[in-house]
Formats: sequence, structure tokens, C-alpha cells
Amino acid sequence: MKKPQKPPDFGRVWSDYLEKYNDLANRLNQKNEDSEEIRKLIRKYNEQEYVHWDDLRRKKIPFDPITFWYVIRTIRSTKYREIRIGDEKFPFYTPENFQKQLHLLDKASPASFDWLFGEFPSEANKNQYLSNSLMEEAIASSQLEGAATTRPEAKKILREGRKPKNNSERMIVNNYRTIRRLKELRDKPLSRELIIEIHREITQGTLESESDETDFRTTDDIVVGSKADPTKIYHYPPECAKIPAMIDDLIAFANEDDEFIHPIVKAIILHFLIGYIHPFNDGNGRTARALFYWFALKHHYDLLEYISISRIFVHAPAQYSRAYLLTETDSNDMTYFIDFNIRIISQALEDLKNYIVQKKEEESQSLQLVEQIPDISFRQAAILRDFIKHPTRYYAISEIAGKYKVSLPTARTDLLLLEKKGKLKKYQDGKRQVFIHKGEKGH
Repeated sequence: MKKPQKPPDFGRVWSDYLEKYNDLANRLNQKNEDSEEIRKLIRKYNEQEYVHWDDLRRKKIPFDPITFWYVIRTIRSTKYREIRIGDEKFPFYTPENFQKQLHLLDKASPASFDWLFGEFPSEANKNQYLSNSLMEEAIASSQLEGAATTRPEAKKILREGRKPKNNSERMIVNNYRTIRRLKELRDKPLSRELIIEIHREITQGTLESESDETDFRTTDDIVVGSKADPTKIYHYPPECAKIPAMIDDLIAFANEDDEFIHPIVKAIILHFLIGYIHPFNDGNGRTARALFYWFALKHHYDLLEYISISRIFVHAPAQYSRAYLLTETDSNDMTYFIDFNIRIISQALEDLKNYIVQKKEEESQSLQLVEQIPDISFRQAAILRDFIKHPTRYYAISEIAGKYKVSLPTARTDLLLLEKKGKLKKYQDGKRQVFIHKGEKGH
């Protein structure tokens, strides 16, 4: 990934562009078709898109790009809100293209699925989806930090409650356990102790020393760079001596409610700031994303439990990294990072809607199986549908129990009944029994 080009330095080239700037400003202030076109472009790149200089310089616009950048940047500066963390300033504002998405989130949470999407397929499917979403978030957030376990294997580990065998698996199990606890922690105010508690749970047994789980970093040799090319450095975090004061300011910002900032925007800002400060030797990204969820749940955006932000980040890691870089290369303007995250949340909501449509179709298929096969329950039909969907895959009893949120004896009973009905075949895999779809010809 190429680092975005920094905007032109006002101080160094201002005199070279002053005449052009004044001319464009005068045209903007007139009331004619020309000024209307200029306003449309300004609105497009400030309100409908939030464009960075690195992108603006490549666009075909009827003005000198640097001059036009000065104009839109000047307008932005009149709308900024500013946060001070330590001795650094972090401006941001909420353009109109944010408002629609935030409004949809406001309507959706804490509203029920029934209100938002119509009748949800079933309470069992709702709970299954919640469990699946938490797994997806735990896996993807860990993969972003280097966990090498595949999604299917990671899900098996989580569903079966299996003890992790290596660091990658331990990262995922830790993350899953932590994310499941966030709702329990949401009534607490943010504090150093809470940040450290979340970080310790996420990193337990995965770092070089136990002190790294609970202590802020004490060296300045931490950098954020390309995983593919270690020579490419994207971010030099603040000096370690500044961390305690910066964290205290972050905590004060999180707990302050005198000046309203939309809770989702505030949650995204906390996500950004933990990544920027990089207070720990490792686990900063996972902690940042967990704090995003914690703050959203604290403000009763319960629908966010059902969506995985990190799963989309995994598919667009360069865009995720670039969102940080756009902010850092433009005077810490967090609007770029907020913009990216709001779009990701909106995409995740669309994925949720598509899932619900899919689940309704699957439940219809399960109902057909119930009607076709005597004396099986709706859950057993859903289990059979899984086997039909994956005809060459072996399922352990513990995996079915984990997926359908039933006890091991119940899962065993379900599978043995389907075997008795001639739909599954049972094999012994060491000390455990596994099942596979039998197929029409009994294979």
C-alpha cells in the first residue's frame, strides 16, 4: 500500500496561490450559474464524499487542484470540532453523508429484528446468528493481527470449546471470550483499569511476558508498518512517556457527556485513538475494536452485537490501514477514519439483512424436511440441512452442540435419530464419534 500524499503546505506555497484563491473565492460569492457549479463541487467533496488531497489531485475538476483544495479545506476548518489528547489535536466533523447512516442506526438499535426487518425467522436462529456473529468478529479481529487459523477451523474450535493448541488459536479464543463479556462491562465508566482488563483478556498467554498484558509500553521502538514489507513504516506512535496522560485524556473524552457527540462517532474515535496512541506492546488493534463495541453497547446500540466489523476489514485490510493514514497525513483529521467506519457499519447492516432473507429461505427448506421425514423436530431438520449443504464434511457431536446451542446429550440424540432415519452415517474418529451425510445411495 502506498502512503497517501500529504496535502500542500499552506505556509510554504500560500503566496503562489493567493491570487487564484481570491479569484475562486470571489466567483463562489457571486450569485450565478458559475458560483452554483462551484458550490456543487464543494458540497460533493466535503459533504457527499469526504475527499483527501491524495484523491482530489487525481480528479478532473475545472480548477487548479491546489487552489480548490485550499477552498474546501478552509470551509472544513469552520465546521471542525476538536479533541485534545495529550499535546495533540484531533479535529473532525460530521458531513451530511454521515447523517443518513447514523439515522438508520439510531432507528435500528435497540429496536428488535421484527421492527427492523419484519418477522425474524425464529428465536433459535436469532440466537444462533448472534453466536455466529461474535465468532466472526473474534476470528476476523485476530486475523487482522496475524492469527493464521482459517475461519472454518476457528469456528470448530469455538463451537466445540476445544483448548487452543497454538498462539493463533489462543488469540481467537481470547477474543471470543472477551467480546462475549463486553455487554457485562457496559455499565462501567471507562478507566485505565477497564482498558487494561479488556487488553489482558484479549492477549492472555499470547505475548512475550505477562507484564505486557497489563502494563503500558515503556519503550519507543514500536512502529506500525507493512506486514508484507517491514521497511515500510506507516506510523510512529507517541513517545511512551506521553501514554499515561494521553490515555487519561481519552478516558475523560469517553466519559464526558456535556457536549453531545453521536455515540457511534464517539465509539469510532475511541477505536482510532487507541490505534494511534498504541499504548501496549501488542494487542492494540484488538483492544481498539473491542472498545468500539463496548462503547456502542454501553449506549444500547445492541444491533451491533449481530454484525462483525472486522470481518469486512479482513477483506479490505489496505483500506482499513489507509483510513488511519488519511487522517494522519491531513493534520489528524479523524473525519476520514469516521467516514470509512460508518460505511463499513452500513455494509455490515446490509449483510445482516441479506442473512435474514437467507435464513427465511433455509427455514422454509427445513419445514419441507419436517413434512417429508416422520417424527423429526425443526432443529433436527436444520441440522440435516447443514449436512446436505456440506455432504463431504464430518461433524463432531460437540460442534453441533456448539452451533445449535444445545447440550451434548441433546446433540447426540439428534444425530443418532437422523442416523436411524438413514440420513447420516456414523464413524469412530479415535475416541469421538463423527457424522457425515449418507446421501441417497447410502454412501
